[in-house]
Amino acid sequence: MHSDPIRPGQRFVSHELYSWVVEAVLHDGYSVPHARLRALYDPEVTRIVACPVLLNQARFRPENA
Repeated sequence: MHSDPIRPGQRFVSHELYSWVVEAVLHDGYSVPHARLRALYDPEVTRIVACPVLLNQARFRPENA
């Protein structure tokens, strides 16, 4: 099993230019890992996305990249 490159605390910017922080990486043992994101513009807003989607440069990019 390979290590997941997504870690809690990482920040990403979505293609809509919103900033997100990874709160947790979720593994259920059956499907691809997912990341629970919290919006930096509103801490009440959360989103769960598949880690491969988070790594897709067309959708998200690391905040410091």
